[in-house]
Amino acid sequence: MNLFLIAAFTAALSLPTPPAPAPAAVSEWNQTGYGPGLTFYNPHETALTPESVAAITKRWEIPTHGAPECEVGREPLAGDGNVYTSDPGGIGAYDPATGARRWHMALERRGVTRMALSGGVLAMLSYACDNQHSFLGAYQATTGARIWEIPLGVPAQDMIVDRGVVVVDSRPDFETSTIAHRLTTGARMWKLFGTRGDGLLSAQGRILLRTEGEGSRAVDVKTGSTIWQTPEDWYAVGSNPTGSRFYVGGRNGGLTAIDSANGNKAWESNWPAPSVTADDERVYFPRHRSVICLDAKTGQRLWSVHLPDGAGQPVRAGALLYSPSGMGSPLSIADATTGRVLKGGMPSSQNYPLAVAGGRLFLTDGNRLRAYF
Repeated sequence: MNLFLIAAFTAALSLPTPPAPAPAAVSEWNQTGYGPGLTFYNPHETALTPESVAAITKRWEIPTHGAPECEVGREPLAGDGNVYTSDPGGIGAYDPATGARRWHMALERRGVTRMALSGGVLAMLSYACDNQHSFLGAYQATTGARIWEIPLGVPAQDMIVDRGVVVVDSRPDFETSTIAHRLTTGARMWKLFGTRGDGLLSAQGRILLRTEGEGSRAVDVKTGSTIWQTPEDWYAVGSNPTGSRFYVGGRNGGLTAIDSANGNKAWESNWPAPSVTADDERVYFPRHRSVICLDAKTGQRLWSVHLPDGAGQPVRAGALLYSPSGMGSPLSIADATTGRVLKGGMPSSQNYPLAVAGGRLFLTDGNRLRAYF
């Protein structure tokens, strides 16, 4: 081998090994609202497309609660290879392809308020049927084995999980407080009195809380410490996928976009929006019998989709926008960029947001959970 070839071979051996390609993001639905930011947007859904969605059909259905009046069906989650839902007498994990139950956790005289998946753990907020007590617990997502459970000092109505922290918002007719616990152990991390989430969500680890008589403040999800505060009476109705923005409501009744890092306003509108769905470029929200789409940069109206009955929470997954309406009225499925209606017809409920993950559409009316794919 000549000297030139030897030098070339030696140089090739010294070149750095190119990094392995990052694994493709998995399409899951780990909390009500998709994640802690309450975007209602799954950007990783690739199986259900404008071309394939017309072929989906109902594959299975299961009940989501039992006979006791205090049991109420809740929105499903999809992750860790399972679908998680309330079911008769407790909660369960189900095969997303067949609807077969894989495990069940009995809840004696209890109802489910919220569930969330994070790091192989299923967190759950529940309530007692016979009194005002609430309970916070964590379970192994693969087996249902209980990791920890604690009674809460006040009745609670909402829960999110972010950065290894479980945050709970109390009911407004009892002690006003926001409480955080460690996901792995249940240990309390912080508690703030006189605060309310009123749309509990986390944008890049920031939570927007209303403070009685003192406006609003953003706090750190891990410490509860104040990041910024304002005399504005703001409450979060959503955030964008990067968490750089809160979408808020307030006493003026209109939707406002603010910077989550400092509270600076990006734009204000006259559109009242109790909740939003947000991707990087658009904001969608229910309004009477329509879903309205705004430009995320300016707040200007782009288009709307008319629905057969009162509009529920829209959901975006991949390139599609899913809009439930009424009590059993047909689901609308439209192109999320243009609003062009593509497909729909399956019964939906304006009271229950759907979940879209792994090429499957999960719909509930509070009594039955149905899977379409």
